[in-house]
Amino acid sequence: MQLSRVRRARRPLWGVACLASLAAWLPAPRAFAQVVDADLRTTVFFEPSKESNLTVITPSADVGAHPFTFLEVRAGYEADIVSGATEAVKSGPIVDVISAPTDFKDTRHQFRGGFTVTGESTRLSADYSYGTEADYRSNAVSVSAGTDFFQKNTQIDLSYARGFDKVCTAAYTPSTAPSARTRLDSSEGCFTDEPDRAARDTDVTTLQAAWTQAWTPVLAMQLVLTGSIQHGFLENPYRGVVIASAGLEALENHPDDRQRGAVALRGKYFLKPLQGAIGAGVRIYRDTWDILGQTYEVEGEKYVTPALRVLAHARYYTQTGALFYSDDYTGGEPENGPRGQYWTGDRELSPLSSWLFGGRVLFAAQGGPEERILGALLGFSASASFDLLKTDLENFTWGGVDPTDTTAMVISGALRGEF
Repeated sequence: MQLSRVRRARRPLWGVACLASLAAWLPAPRAFAQVVDADLRTTVFFEPSKESNLTVITPSADVGAHPFTFLEVRAGYEADIVSGATEAVKSGPIVDVISAPTDFKDTRHQFRGGFTVTGESTRLSADYSYGTEADYRSNAVSVSAGTDFFQKNTQIDLSYARGFDKVCTAAYTPSTAPSARTRLDSSEGCFTDEPDRAARDTDVTTLQAAWTQAWTPVLAMQLVLTGSIQHGFLENPYRGVVIASAGLEALENHPDDRQRGAVALRGKYFLKPLQGAIGAGVRIYRDTWDILGQTYEVEGEKYVTPALRVLAHARYYTQTGALFYSDDYTGGEPENGPRGQYWTGDRELSPLSSWLFGGRVLFAAQGGPEERILGALLGFSASASFDLLKTDLENFTWGGVDPTDTTAMVISGALRGEF
């Protein structure tokens, strides 16, 4: 989760607000030095299903201190509290092997910290995070730098991130044939000396460049280029796939390397007479597993009062399947038969499309050293959002049966105070 950077002048400065809304993840210059700001946020993801429901509750807290006007030091904590049920073995309609859903519960803890140094027209940030859960360990570092040009109408930002993760799996050697590798049955014994458990590396390197431009006082656009390389164990250690007509199952088998690239273009136009804005965006994604993804977004935002605004948005996403994806690896027609040396039970690698509709309500008030809110706050904001996500799986089944967990709801609430 990113720190909320919501702030607004008493009267809208449309050109500056337009630029800032497209680069909201960047540290914004402050008109006055702040001592401490704090963010509290909770997100609930709910995917209802009679067979394989999923609930994820994500509370987070972030604190930033500003010992100098040019320096911010921050720390944060986030948890993912996950519970639900899922099918452990993927089979297709030819060999009908349906496993009973397996119940699971887990909690991920993530601790993070970093700093940002801001100059008159430049900024430099560095962050580190450590995450731990029963079957996963993660370390991530990131650095970013940016600068403004032409009276802050142009922003250029570059960032680099590197993740060093370890995944718990069942014990097998590199020489073990993929068809003989077994899936993990539980997280018990992970990251211990248990002989039937092992830890495998997963590394992720990400580079990003962003150009944000305010073309006029009411029109801004942003172009973002992203590239990443994943290497190591990229499978789900709990998921098996039926790969033989006799019902033989094996741990899903993915390539060890995946290169990913994306280009995104977004724009926002402020409508002064309506005290609101409209926006649109498109993102094209491609990777070396032959997945081509396309995302199209539209949104509308309206100031109800100087401190209260509402937003509605919609998003459509579609993708092709991975080169090695099949609904059934045991035989049959080419469309559903084996696809070379790899196999997967991940529906996110199948051809699919999705629709998302949602909205957000945000209240933000800005005070000052001489006029603090409630006698203590320099600024305060509160927001609530709701999104409904519907996914269409074109060619994915559990033993020939369509999944029922294709509708999800996301509810989020956040509070921010500046002291």
